Amino acid sequence: MKKKSKAARVLALCLAIVMILSMSMTAFAVTSSDKETITVNGLETEQSVTVHAYKIIDVNVDNASEQPTYPMYTWADEVADWVAQHYPGYIDRNVDNAVKDIFGLDGTVTADEQSGFLESMAATIRSGGEIHLSEAAQETGKGSVTFADMTMGEYILLTTGGTRVYSPATAEVIPVENKGAWTVQSDEVDMKSETPPIEKDVAEGEDDTVAIGDTVTYQISATVPDYPEGATNLTFYIRDSLGEGFDYSGDNSIRVYETSISQDNLLTAGTDYRVAAPVPDGSTFQINFTDTYVRGNPGVKIYVTYTAVVNEKAFVEDALGNDAFLGLANDPYGDDSYETPTDKDVYTYGIQFDKVDKEGDALSGAEFTLSAADGRVLTFTETSTGGIYDYDPDSGNTTLTVPQDGSLQVQGLDVGTYTLKETKAPDNCVLPTGVITIVLGDVDEDGRLDAGTSSATADGTATIYGTVSLDTNKITFDVQNISSDEAGFNLPKTGGMGTLIFTIAGIILMAGAVTMITVIARKKKA
Repeated sequence: MKKKSKAARVLALCLAIVMILSMSMTAFAVTSSDKETITVNGLETEQSVTVHAYKIIDVNVDNASEQPTYPMYTWADEVADWVAQHYPGYIDRNVDNAVKDIFGLDGTVTADEQSGFLESMAATIRSGGEIHLSEAAQETGKGSVTFADMTMGEYILLTTGGTRVYSPATAEVIPVENKGAWTVQSDEVDMKSETPPIEKDVAEGEDDTVAIGDTVTYQISATVPDYPEGATNLTFYIRDSLGEGFDYSGDNSIRVYETSISQDNLLTAGTDYRVAAPVPDGSTFQINFTDTYVRGNPGVKIYVTYTAVVNEKAFVEDALGNDAFLGLANDPYGDDSYETPTDKDVYTYGIQFDKVDKEGDALSGAEFTLSAADGRVLTFTETSTGGIYDYDPDSGNTTLTVPQDGSLQVQGLDVGTYTLKETKAPDNCVLPTGVITIVLGDVDEDGRLDAGTSSATADGTATIYGTVSLDTNKITFDVQNISSDEAGFNLPKTGGMGTLIFTIAGIILMAGAVTMITVIARKKKA
């Protein structure tokens, strides 16, 4: 009995070894039905994104030997003709539409070239033109999604939904050999994305520093979205909101171009786009592009220009902020849409000074003019707050009068050089000669005057009292006057009555002396 028991144990051990070896052999083999997972990361977390997977490359496996065959990778039948026509270097028509080694990142094809290939293929798949490829799977989620049970092959991943633009990506489920053992490998990829591009700037040749009354030409650029074939929501609009420091020149100033700003590329209102009426709340204007234009021009860059005039409210805000918004459909098959904002700021500057005596006490009543670098005497309008003047090119007033508190402010100026000249002195003061030269400089065009390029200097008898300082977008200093008493000290006098009296007295004395000499002389003769 003991011998039989021992034999049974040996037999059981052998069977276990056989089972283990059998299981190991199965793990090291592949068949065409093997599947694995694909995990897609890098999706936005605020909005749901749908990832669509299309198989573009097949993996060839011999089920009998449970090994891959040559060629191991072939282009899927649905994309082979398109690849052969547009990228013939990637396909071998003589060997079952095999994927050529050049398609791999071996240094022959750059990453940029491969990205261009995927972008082109993605656009063709979405349009349903030359490539009619059924979707292999789709998953919707935030942050990341996972595809389960994906058969072997390479997939191109495209997205819909969300508020970002995602570049096409690829994922692969392929057999991997290690010391003669084949296993199917899962994949994990990160989607690359960017905020839908919209930019706003002042037109070429203009800068970001302005004066009240200046006309600013704004330029907005955006790209027509590439919606999939059959999409029912083709929302695409550009909306703009100007700040209070601007007066909109009106819808007639709007021009819309495609590709570049050229008269030849001007779009047609009513056919390609429409200016919304009424204007959405809080907006200056909104341009809605027609479905026909959007569907026929995916990826085309759009330029919108319009004009606005800087008004007297410009200096109240450090930056004349205004916003542009790009409206797109995040669900091409539903009603949802979203906006992507951008903005562009321009700036104005000012001069503030106090009128003081030699002790630094305030003086009032002085009058000044301010001239530009070209000699023009500038004109101003006084605000409801006394002593604060807005630059106003349409005003006839050139006089800046210092109020009772002695402080005067000029605002709404552009960068540049200005000349401040006193034309009337305060009561009991004398009028200085010379002028004060003021330079307003903002090299970075960030709305802050630069210490290195901004200054105030006096010549003649014009005098700056104390130091010159910068307060964000204002230059500040004190201007001194001399009193009449200090200016009118006593001078020595000549040729007056006192001299005449002394002269007469001298003559009398001299006459007396002559008389005495005459009398004495006569006495001696007698």
